[in-house]
Amino acid sequence: MSTWICDGCGLEHPESPEPPPRDGCVFDRGEVTIEERGDLGPHGQHWVTHEELSAQPHETVRRSHGRGLHSLRREPRFAIGHWSFLVQTPHGNLLWDPPAYLDEQVLGLVRELGGVSVIATSHPHMFAAQVAWSHEFGRVPVLVNADDEEWVPRHDPVIEYWKEHAEPLPGLELIQVGGHMRGSSIARTSDGTLLVGDSISGVPKHPAWVSFTRNFPKLVPLSPAVVRRIVDRLDAWEYDRLYTLGGDGIDRDAKQVVHRAAESHIRWASGEFDHLT
Repeated sequence: MSTWICDGCGLEHPESPEPPPRDGCVFDRGEVTIEERGDLGPHGQHWVTHEELSAQPHETVRRSHGRGLHSLRREPRFAIGHWSFLVQTPHGNLLWDPPAYLDEQVLGLVRELGGVSVIATSHPHMFAAQVAWSHEFGRVPVLVNADDEEWVPRHDPVIEYWKEHAEPLPGLELIQVGGHMRGSSIARTSDGTLLVGDSISGVPKHPAWVSFTRNFPKLVPLSPAVVRRIVDRLDAWEYDRLYTLGGDGIDRDAKQVVHRAAESHIRWASGEFDHLT
């Protein structure tokens, strides 16, 4: 029996003797509807196993962001190629948006940083190898937002569902903001760092700016009302840093940056500046 991983999105699927069909990924439900609910449409060509991924030439890049925050990514990239984050706390570590692979190098790096006490994700595209990672570290809890349960490809007793707000470790919070997907969420550390996944996205050529996107491959933006909802939701908490799954970061004054970017997005998308176009 093997655990099968979609090479298009990196999500692990249930164990079986043979790989699923080519269109068997949970994110491949045929043509994507106009609602853009999260289905990626046809996107994977092959299924691979953790053993096959481990045998491919690669390395794990590790970055330290200070204040107990570290990020990891496989090079060359596999599937979506996101950055995973490990948050160190006195009460255990959070693995956020876990990698889609496990091998001795990445496991060694994580063990060196203190291991994993809980796993959580920003949204379903980042489920990756969440169950395999849990099993590797003693079947620690995997927190999944209940509004995204339909997208879970590999069900397991380690998965725990939550909504709105959760505190998986003392001082470390999960905040549901929606937008990119219904259950899209942000992790906030006790010192005011936000891990935003795709709920807020970076702008590589403008490092002091962020954007708000519904569908990234098609560049479909979020509506002004949803952007306002996300920013207002986060106003209940203080934060000064922000990191995205793409590796973009705001290292200071993140709350002010989010407000400025949101105000610009809302005014342009509402048609206030149509006379300039």
